[in-house]
Amino acid sequence: MNIDALSQCLKAAADPSRLRLLFLCSQGELTVTDLVRITGHSQPRTSRHLKILQDAGLLESFREQHFIFYRVNRQPPYDDILNTLLASIDAADSTIEEDSRRLSVIRKARAQLAETYVEDEVPEWLELHRYHGDEQTFIQHVTDLLEGHNVGHLLDVATGTGRMLGLVGPMASSGYGVDLSKKMVVVARDAIEKAGMTHLSVRQEDMYQMRFAANSFDTVTIDQVLYFADDPAALFQEATRVLKRGGKMLIVAFTQHEGDSVQQVSVSVDMKSIMSWLVNEDLSVEQIDKIPGESLDISLILATKTG
Repeated sequence: MNIDALSQCLKAAADPSRLRLLFLCSQGELTVTDLVRITGHSQPRTSRHLKILQDAGLLESFREQHFIFYRVNRQPPYDDILNTLLASIDAADSTIEEDSRRLSVIRKARAQLAETYVEDEVPEWLELHRYHGDEQTFIQHVTDLLEGHNVGHLLDVATGTGRMLGLVGPMASSGYGVDLSKKMVVVARDAIEKAGMTHLSVRQEDMYQMRFAANSFDTVTIDQVLYFADDPAALFQEATRVLKRGGKMLIVAFTQHEGDSVQQVSVSVDMKSIMSWLVNEDLSVEQIDKIPGESLDISLILATKTG
């Protein structure tokens, strides 16, 4: 970072109100309304401070329907500056303690909303849960597949409840989960906040037209998405677009037992189709791992972008 950019960062942070905002936005994704409720400052004043911090590169924002969310910028070189600043803030400071207390109230309200959404969606999940098998076995298979790979900047497509973010997120330096469903975004955001994974973010996005630049991510995960995708080929095309060359794509899907001629179960995907989608997008399969189940196998396919 050059002297001018560093100076702008330090000037932006050199204000008690803006330091409070940085501390709060390091805890998760918050709207202007959330920040006004916590700090007690007016909306115009809060927005002005946020703009200064964002112009300096210390904050990033994104729109979700009628709301704009703010979070600290976890990308280099800003992450090093922020880590130093935030580590220097005394969590026992009376103002910070009160801010944290008010933040916890907002988080509890979010958690209650997420629980309501989970209850609403449970009937749809029950069908999938019949085939999932032992969760610890699945976790071990995912961990083994990604061992030795620099997960880096992660994207989880159609993240749902944020299950894959929870598994792979600790291996990533930063990342996003995206889902078109507002309910699932709320649920996944609550899950990563509870897990303390503040380096991750959840966005409401169309998986066929994501607002990310090409070659943005080191790792892309697609967990149990293909069976409900209207156009799986287009999904692979878009996921490959945002994946860096040499990056890894992990696909998880229910597949039928090898040699099983029984009619395909509604949540399963034909392995030959998956292979053809990968080949069409210049994705080279490195490893296929299968977890046998009573009705279906869980297939985990690790591929590399070669084109």
